[in-house]
Amino acid sequence: MLAEDPRRRPEAGGGDERAEARQIVLAMITDADGRLAFANGDLLTLGGWRWGDVCGRIWHEVLIPPEHRRRVVHAFDRAVNGRDPAGCVEAPLRTSDGRVRVIAWSATPSLDNEGRPTSITSVGVDVTRWTEERDRIAAERDFDAAHDRLTGLPNASTFRWRLGSELTAGRGAGSFTAVLLVALDRLRAVVETLGHEAGDQLVCEMARRIADCVEAAVGVAGRRPERAAKPGAVAEAPPTWVVARWSDDEFAVLLPGLVFPAEAVHMARSIIATVAAPCTGFAADLRLSAAVGIAVAPLDGNNPTTVMRHAAIAQHAGRTMSEHLARFEPSFSREAEDRLLIEQQLPLALARGELSVAFQPEVDAYSHRIVGLEALARWHHPVLGSVPPVRFIPVAEEIGLIGEIGHFVLRSAVRQAAQWRSEGLGEVRVAVNVSAHQLRDHSLVGVVLDCLEQTGFPARLLELEVTESAAMGDSRPAADVLGELARLGVTISLDDFGTGYSNLGKLHRLAISTIKIDRSFLLEDDVNPAADPSALLHALVTLGRNLGLRVIAEGVETENERTALVTLGIRLAQGYLLGRPGPLPD
Repeated sequence: MLAEDPRRRPEAGGGDERAEARQIVLAMITDADGRLAFANGDLLTLGGWRWGDVCGRIWHEVLIPPEHRRRVVHAFDRAVNGRDPAGCVEAPLRTSDGRVRVIAWSATPSLDNEGRPTSITSVGVDVTRWTEERDRIAAERDFDAAHDRLTGLPNASTFRWRLGSELTAGRGAGSFTAVLLVALDRLRAVVETLGHEAGDQLVCEMARRIADCVEAAVGVAGRRPERAAKPGAVAEAPPTWVVARWSDDEFAVLLPGLVFPAEAVHMARSIIATVAAPCTGFAADLRLSAAVGIAVAPLDGNNPTTVMRHAAIAQHAGRTMSEHLARFEPSFSREAEDRLLIEQQLPLALARGELSVAFQPEVDAYSHRIVGLEALARWHHPVLGSVPPVRFIPVAEEIGLIGEIGHFVLRSAVRQAAQWRSEGLGEVRVAVNVSAHQLRDHSLVGVVLDCLEQTGFPARLLELEVTESAAMGDSRPAADVLGELARLGVTISLDDFGTGYSNLGKLHRLAISTIKIDRSFLLEDDVNPAADPSALLHALVTLGRNLGLRVIAEGVETENERTALVTLGIRLAQGYLLGRPGPLPD
């Protein structure tokens, strides 16, 4: 049942209708024993009494409902004796037909020569509607304090409180309490592309989906959800599971009373599937993905802080796993500590000159001649030593530093290539990786132009590598930036081709001149003998050539792989077999 707006709710018949029609003043006089000696007409009318029925009776037994009498009598006593600075008592008044009105009373005693009260004169006004409005505002304030304004779901503070309550209640009960921390991927890209309003709509849609998914799975067992509710709503029973908005792009799910921890994993899979369903109603159908971290109490912690920290650690680990989910393991804590150290040190690395650029050759697989170089970021920390890109690049993307690192690599690579060219080392194409974040930022075009103008390096020798998902997703700004770069004369290559979600209709419209085929398509000894990876590899190469694109095979590590490429007519290749990254190629 939802509470109605008291300002609009009609009151049914009786004396209180007439009381609302005009401003009235209620008055009564009681003797030293609290017996009614006088009641004015308005009080009798409001209560629906006759004076003969109430005269001489104890006032609070007539006016006040039993459950409120002790509190009201105590408050009157404080007001009469001057111990209440406000001097006003708010008390419910019971009418003859069982209704309750709220009256604000002011009580004044008449004292004898010894200062003892002989009678008390009380004057009151009906403040029922005012108190209802006050209570409604307070309920809305309390609701807002406990819930997320956008989705109506409980907020992080409420979730922590509920988690703490469940952990306390569940100790020794022989069951498990699971927390699922759900992170939405690519939400920031949607906001940057379609605007904040579309982002808010998408968050609300995901909130509804996740809550419905959890309710469908566990609500049928008789558990009640803690989800959006209107102020004034009456709960029939306390909820057991909770879906909350944890942060801008995260939701938290509380699942108490589990018999097996594996139940949380099944729920995580269901949530990932429901998030991945297409979102219609936007400029283009959108698809999000989710990463879920799971912590199960008491196995993974027995207090809210520990459980939530372990769920967050598991979520980071889940991003790199095939199912995009992970349940907390102790080894994750060590990885999280390493990641935190990288997160703290990486912003200082550029200023301290710890970042550098290595170059890996792109080679003609027939002649072994170098036909290009790919510039790669490297980090050597004075304490951590050489930090692999696979460890610091994802962190840079998460903390918003990838653009700055990308620009550093771009400037360094172009400057070095220009120097080699001026020293007569020939004209070699240099490839630089560009992140999805840089693609959505039009300042990339200006950075590239400045690098070329300052060094005199030819635009035709600069190649910018973008991943398949970044170039061919739903980001119009990315396509616009690629077009502007192509008009400068820069060549664009599509990295890891075949591993993403290529749309061939988009491929031929983008300013792509090169595709780099991922290593997973190369022939290897441990490939399933029932499959024929060479057929798919040949198809990708044929597609690229038919579109007029250069084709480069990545990740060539064995002579067998190089021979297989030559057999298929693939001339250009890159990998450890042909040359490892270094400061200067031979």
